[in-house]
Amino acid sequence: MLKPIAVALVTAGGFIMLFSILAFYKLLVALKTQSNEQKVFANWIYRACMCLMLFFLLGYIAFAVNLIAVDTATTPNLLIALIFFFGSVFVCTMVITLRRMSAALSKKTDEIIRTLVHTIEAKDKYTQGHSVHVAHLAELIYTRLPDKIKEQINRQHLINAAILHDIGKIGTPDSILNKPDALTPEERHLIEQHAINGKNILMDTSYQSIGDIICYHHERVDGNGYYGIAAENIPLESRIIAVADTWSALCTDRVYRKKKSYEDAIRILQEAAGTQLDPEIVQIFCAIPKKELESIDLA
Repeated sequence: MLKPIAVALVTAGGFIMLFSILAFYKLLVALKTQSNEQKVFANWIYRACMCLMLFFLLGYIAFAVNLIAVDTATTPNLLIALIFFFGSVFVCTMVITLRRMSAALSKKTDEIIRTLVHTIEAKDKYTQGHSVHVAHLAELIYTRLPDKIKEQINRQHLINAAILHDIGKIGTPDSILNKPDALTPEERHLIEQHAINGKNILMDTSYQSIGDIICYHHERVDGNGYYGIAAENIPLESRIIAVADTWSALCTDRVYRKKKSYEDAIRILQEAAGTQLDPEIVQIFCAIPKKELESIDLA
């Protein structure tokens, strides 16, 4: 009578442990993908946890095989089976709790980012939804990139930098952001500081790793950008954001001009390829169907 109970407990525990291992692995992959500090999740302690869980799974299998091989199970065998079973339940509960905590933290992070973005866009009614629009466009470009280029890009860094690319405008006077006339040299200098201000704002946060992407999103491949950075020193993510940012600006009404038609916007992008914008990324962007681009509305 004790034998089938013990075998059932250990077998159930083994399946629960297997589920826990798979869930833990998916959690680590998600955390590494979402994190701006990926080295944190290369820590040996996570690998050790995975190895221990695999070790215990092998123990479940060995103990189950041993129980099946013996004629009868003793009371100590049943107690060990109970310990194995509740041990797996404990591990599973901890993994599920970690997953829920991770989801909650991720949601809070998204809320903080959106709050920052809304704070920026509250200063300028003409750019409401612009940051989210640029992020969606940047992600769309990413999906179209050749695999050899994708391998050079951290997708989450790209999306986070895209949605926060104008965070430095928090320090730009409203009178300059909303000025309908041409900017004076002094005013242009002030507005050009928003890129480096964005990097400085994120300097002491977990988003500092995307600081350069944000800082260089207005650099030009001909070297005549805000800070005169040479093309080879402009992060690939910044080049993608530059194309997405330009398209979003062209297709939006601004205080100083009306939005462009699809055809005019495409023509302007192509004319800017090789001087302002990366020609390869412009080519990839212009190959995206019109309906797909128009489906990404301003948030």
